[in-house]
Amino acid sequence: MPDKTPSVAIIGCGFGGLGAAIELERNGIDNYTVFDRGSGVGGVWRDNTYPGAACDVPSPTYSYSYELETEWSARFGSQSEIKAYLERCAEKYGVLQKARFDTEIVAARFDESSGRWELEIEGGETQWFDALICATGQLSRPKIPDLDGLAAFAGDHFHSARWDHSVDLTGKKVAVVGSGASAVQLVPAIVDQVSELHVIQRSPNWVGNKWNHRSNRQVKWLMRNVPGLSRLQHNVEWAWYEARVPIIFDQFDPLRGGLHEWLKYKIRREIKDPELRKAVTPDYKVGCNRVLLSNEWYPALDRDQTTLHANAVTRVTPAGLVLDDGTEVDADVIIWCTGFTATEYLAPIDITGRDGRKLHTEWKNGPEAYLGITVSGYPNLFMIYGPNTGSLTNTIIFLLEKQARYAREAIQRIAKDGGWIDVRQDVQDAFNEEIQRKLSGTVFTSGCPGWYHTEDGKVVAVWPGSHVAYARATGKVDFDAYEIGTVSANA
Repeated sequence: MPDKTPSVAIIGCGFGGLGAAIELERNGIDNYTVFDRGSGVGGVWRDNTYPGAACDVPSPTYSYSYELETEWSARFGSQSEIKAYLERCAEKYGVLQKARFDTEIVAARFDESSGRWELEIEGGETQWFDALICATGQLSRPKIPDLDGLAAFAGDHFHSARWDHSVDLTGKKVAVVGSGASAVQLVPAIVDQVSELHVIQRSPNWVGNKWNHRSNRQVKWLMRNVPGLSRLQHNVEWAWYEARVPIIFDQFDPLRGGLHEWLKYKIRREIKDPELRKAVTPDYKVGCNRVLLSNEWYPALDRDQTTLHANAVTRVTPAGLVLDDGTEVDADVIIWCTGFTATEYLAPIDITGRDGRKLHTEWKNGPEAYLGITVSGYPNLFMIYGPNTGSLTNTIIFLLEKQARYAREAIQRIAKDGGWIDVRQDVQDAFNEEIQRKLSGTVFTSGCPGWYHTEDGKVVAVWPGSHVAYARATGKVDFDAYEIGTVSANA
């Protein structure tokens, strides 16, 4: 069969989907369409506009390796800067002309006779593609608890990822439910604006220092004009973060213990109230969920107008919240920092593979994939940021690039030979057995709170190793691991 340019659908236009599109574009595969249910480029960096929103990974590494940015205002870029960076990348590489925004994919069905995917768009339109790349992300679907009384709340309430900028918080009593990454950023940003701030913390997080030095015109000029300087900065930051990998392994408990003591010292240094210190100190090992970064979180909690409640919310009343110890919290505004449906990969898209199998039915006990990229029974489907590819020790952008390259190489094979490729079930099973074996020797299976595992404790979100190891595992597509399917010439 002669070479042909396959048609590719990409779902999602955040860092992962945009990176996949650029990978195809840079390698001569220009017959693709990017679909995104949002209004533009950016993914989470488009949606999360809450006060204080910023990156917690140094921006020199939180960039595509082939498109390093020299204009960051500080070591950790703000939400608006990151969104603008992604928009510039989309424009530079010609992705915008091939993107359909405000377009939600509701279903995808593989047709074995033609070896193609049929995508159904909300409203009933359908389109056919030779390959499908799903880059919907883990943090794209906000989760608000289904609590009794929520509809009767008399004030305003919204999720941090759907910030309502029409609501003025000045002088109001505000309840922030949650104490994770978003809360750690937005609480210090609003504490001086409100009259009362109630932080509802079900489980505390470890919080480290954020060494966020500012840039200036001279530094930016040097980055722009000195050959290799921005690359050196990127590589040094990347290597520094990669060096943290040992803290996830049980065999390095003494090393993790040192970090544990340092973070407890930070709490003692920044909080005067001994009871508050106790409430914000986690009872689980450092590293089993993301170590958050902030220099303002603990001081904001120790302010006179702030009250920390180490409890869960049981119901909502017209006047506020009721906690599990019976405490009633009056609030004019409730801000839900309650996370996302992070373990429900590719939801709510209805995905049908070979022989009518349903992906979400097969994943009812937790998602599994080969290298986090391909799933047996779903040919020519590739995931960006799939199961067990989350990063806690270094930049996720590195992993996204490796996944995009892997998908591109597979699609080039499809272009050359036609037909479809489908990872063998035995290969996928062996890979996931090995992943779970490795995870059993890490901090992630030590009883962590958070979203890295399913309700029954299976860890499905994180990669149990270094970024170098993932790059090695995905460096070349092993087509012996795949079943190769052919289609008739007139299909």
